[in-house]
Formats: sequence, C-alpha cells, structure tokens
Amino acid sequence: LDSQSLKSMPTVQSVKAYGVRSGLNAAVRHTTKCLVRHSRWVMDQGDLDSTTGRSSASMSDECCALEARACLDSLGSTVCVIAWLFCVEERIELVDPSVAFIIKDAFLAELERCLEHFPEMNERNKGKFVKKLKMYFLLSLVEDFCAPIVASLGNMIGVEDELAMVGLVK
Repeated sequence: LDSQSLKSMPTVQSVKAYGVRSGLNAAVRHTTKCLVRHSRWVMDQGDLDSTTGRSSASMSDECCALEARACLDSLGSTVCVIAWLFCVEERIELVDPSVAFIIKDAFLAELERCLEHFPEMNERNKGKFVKKLKMYFLLSLVEDFCAPIVASLGNMIGVEDELAMVGLVK
C-alpha cells in the first residue's frame, strides 16, 4: 500500500489519531485480557489443577470455545496490523526489536495484572498456566508477516523452545 491510500483508511486514521504506540499497547492489553479471562475456553487445561475445573464438554461449551478462540485470533490479528503500522510510522523493519519490546512490556504488565485474580492457583500450576498463556498469546499473532515479531517475542518471554517444537521458529 502506498502512504496516501494507507492514510485514507478510517481505521488507520483512528489508530493514528489515538497514537500508534498507544494503540499497539491497548491492542496488546485487550488481547491479554481476553486470553486470561477466557482461558478456560481457549486453552486445554487438562494438566492444571484448579478449583474451577471443567465438567464434560457440552455443545454450549464447544460454542463458547469456538467464539473465544475466534475473538482471540481477531485481537491477535489486530495486534499484528497495528505493530506493522507502528513500524511504518517509525520507519523501521518488523525485525527491529523495538516493536517486540513494546508488545512484550504491554503483554507482561497486563498478564501480571490479570493473574492477581487467580489466587487459588498454587505456584506450580501458576507457572504452567503462565507458560501456556504466553504460547497462546504468541499463537494468536496469526498474520504471516508478523513471524519475525513472534520469534523475537518468544525469545524475550522465554518460550523459544516451545515455539520451535510447534514449528514457528527454527
């Protein structure tokens, strides 16, 4: 896209008016909130012991899971697009670590805030839960052009081995 057609898009105008960096932070925060709030629908938590365990899956459970995953993927795509817009605005490449640092900082800060609402989980299970949340967050960044950011983020948040196991990085 040329810069004129990019500037004429209402969504781009809205993000730019808000501030691209602020928009990226907001998108990451909302994606993280969605992931944590709906984690029982988004993630397989079979190996986590929690007082709010899931009974046998019903049709409505499956519908909720599909909707939550679709929302998370849409929010992840939004993060990717705003990250790309940030790079355009800053005249940097997607491989530049500054965009990954912004996403990492916003993600980890929001994750910490959200986890305050899980006091019933023991430390061992909380560690497993956090690692899964990190992976699902990265997996929500589904746009192909966002792969360099996903690789950088994986290294920054300590899940590079898991990303390699699922084939997202080498």
